[in-house]
Amino acid sequence: MSSKSFPGISPDCWSCVQQSSTKEHGTVYDPPPPATQGLSTTSTVVGDVKLSFNYDATQQTVAYAIVSKPFVVSESQIWNGIESSIKACAG
Repeated sequence: MSSKSFPGISPDCWSCVQQSSTKEHGTVYDPPPPATQGLSTTSTVVGDVKLSFNYDATQQTVAYAIVSKPFVVSESQIWNGIESSIKACAG
């Protein structure tokens, strides 16, 4: 599966991304926020999207890797959703 890094993520932005994805999409983080690395799981009607994440506060980047996803969910849908959340949180 693919992975992608997103630059320019301040600690406040990272916190916002975790809070908004939990609130809007029911994403579960393991370990829970404010964890900087672990696994996020978002349930959809067609199955779970599981991503590993690694946030580096020093570099202000977050790297995601798709661990598993339903066949009908495209990688671009996942990356676009993350990008939208980051843009909303970066303000």
